[in-house]
Amino acid sequence: MKTRKPVGIGIAGYGGFGVFLHKSWSTMSEARVTAVCDEDPSRRPDPALAAPAFYRLYAEMLSDPTVDLVCVATPPSSHAPMALEAIAAGKHVLVEKPFAISAAEGKRIVEAASRSGLVVTVDFMLRYDPLVDSLRQLVAAEVFGKLRRIDLRNYAQQQGVPEGHWFWDKDVCGGILIEHAVHFFDLATYVNRSPAKRVTGAAVERKPGMEDRVFACVTYENGVVGTYWHSFSRPQPLERTTMHFAFDLGEVGISGWVPLEAEFWGWTGDAGLDTLGRLFAGAEISAQKRERESVRSSDEVYDVTTSVEGRYALPQPKLDVYADCLRDIMGDMVRAIGDPSHRLRVTAEDGIEAVDVAERATEAARGE
Repeated sequence: MKTRKPVGIGIAGYGGFGVFLHKSWSTMSEARVTAVCDEDPSRRPDPALAAPAFYRLYAEMLSDPTVDLVCVATPPSSHAPMALEAIAAGKHVLVEKPFAISAAEGKRIVEAASRSGLVVTVDFMLRYDPLVDSLRQLVAAEVFGKLRRIDLRNYAQQQGVPEGHWFWDKDVCGGILIEHAVHFFDLATYVNRSPAKRVTGAAVERKPGMEDRVFACVTYENGVVGTYWHSFSRPQPLERTTMHFAFDLGEVGISGWVPLEAEFWGWTGDAGLDTLGRLFAGAEISAQKRERESVRSSDEVYDVTTSVEGRYALPQPKLDVYADCLRDIMGDMVRAIGDPSHRLRVTAEDGIEAVDVAERATEAARGE
């Protein structure tokens, strides 16, 4: 059998995240970083990371024949132009979130990729988090009945984005809901398996030009209501991200912007208890048998046998889980490059959908 050569990756944007991408992918056999690009010459890669070629000009990296796939890890307003340039050069593309700063820009990327036959997607790596996958299966199995509510609370630090950072320039990042919240809009759509129907929003400025507290409310086509709060104003030690899922007969909460822990409680049946044990193997679960009964909630009737509560935590630390997710999304792309029939877990269309929700919430918040 002929051995396929590793897919050559070129990273555009070699700041802290670009370096983390490089380190995460350095352990893969099916793909390897062959080039990086950054305007800052001081950001040359560590020779310990297999010393890929370094370019200051993006066009030069696109001309490198060892580069099969480009990862765009630059500020958001450059995502669409750079993705389109890469496609024109015949390269597959992984775009860091957001896919673009408007749905219209995202559609242009998809149209170009479709004409070229190249693989293009967005780095929604949370879909590869094992805790998110377990939650998605729990929702589908209706372990605690039907899902009714999603609530995201993201209290982020302000030190990482000081005044004057491009993060506060709406022309560069589109605002917090577009630059940052798309991760969670997509996570909710993925877990809920239903697209957004109605979207509204609100926003508050710390001072002119620093819109640091934003809120979105999304009603999904299946009737689930999602609320999303993001602020970038806390000291780093008080940074916290939680996501709450309310069902007819119970609740599940996950914590960490890369979800690492889950808590759950509610009523379920025998099959639901078995599903919890399978999805959260090794979890601390307290189950109390109840007299079997049929209970009603939201005009749904459920067969209940058990009252349950529990806690679960992934065994790996955050950065290891994060790196695993990045390797999984790259491995997914490699499979799609080798097999055109392979469907990615995250598609470019998913990237557009999340940006569309973020755009609608942003416009509502600004009264547009």
